[in-house]
Amino acid sequence: MLKSVLLVDDDDVTLMICKLRLKKSKFCEEVITAENGEEAAKFFERQLALPEIERNLPELIFLDINMPVMNGWDFLDDFESKYQHIFTKIRIDILSSSVDPKDEEKAENHPLIIGFITKPLTDDNLQALMASDQFKAFYP
Repeated sequence: MLKSVLLVDDDDVTLMICKLRLKKSKFCEEVITAENGEEAAKFFERQLALPEIERNLPELIFLDINMPVMNGWDFLDDFESKYQHIFTKIRIDILSSSVDPKDEEKAENHPLIIGFITKPLTDDNLQALMASDQFKAFYP
């Protein structure tokens, strides 16, 4: 079981359902939410300002792609350039309704992304993620 997960999605219903699914399946102890990439970036900015012992960092981010304000790809670029070298153990799983093969291909080729799940998040999706080699490499 992971300690915490950050869910980044602009849809309140999706956030609520995913939060319930993650807790019910005992995938993680805590779920942190952000409604867009900018809010998620500000979360990491606040964490960086804290002493290391006080930080509450997620081990995994479930990231939507299509969001207003700052979309998932823009957040990923921002996270990679500003925070990834500091928060090196955090990995990302795309959780999106996108059916664009280019999004899936981009995700497969990105070193921080360990998976691509098409919404909705299900127990089967979580089990497949946990069984994947990429997940096991970062969360033994």
